[in-house]
Amino acid sequence: MNTQIRKNTPADYETAYTLTRELMVYHNALDIFTTTPERLRELIESGMLHSFTLYCEGKPAGIMNFFFKLTTFTGRKILYIEDLYVREEYRGKGLGKILLSKAKEIADENDCEQLELKCAHWNKASAHFYKAQGMKNENEWITFTLDKSLF
Repeated sequence: MNTQIRKNTPADYETAYTLTRELMVYHNALDIFTTTPERLRELIESGMLHSFTLYCEGKPAGIMNFFFKLTTFTGRKILYIEDLYVREEYRGKGLGKILLSKAKEIADENDCEQLELKCAHWNKASAHFYKAQGMKNENEWITFTLDKSLF
């Protein structure tokens, strides 16, 4: 199986958007997915979002979108994976490992102290995959959010 992973440029935004939208469909989250293709292009162009597409036999098979955040605990960066997605027909072929390996490589190059991502409670297959890759479930911290309508 011939695979290639490429960093998306603003010119690749349509493919990046299509794959990201497919992930939102998988999560049944289209009601809250308001990012437009143009906004995704802007985020990639500005460097706020780093986006990589994984190609299998020349066809888009998966995507990883991430950004860096800073922790004051150590003063170092965390590579936060916002989206990690492999199309259904390509699952079980090691492509998720390729994307995660790329994230590890980038995190190491950028002196990050860790990788971080969220996984839906119902998504047992992905949780199993992440644990098999050495990731652990964070139980120490609870995530709180405040909706824009309240500020």
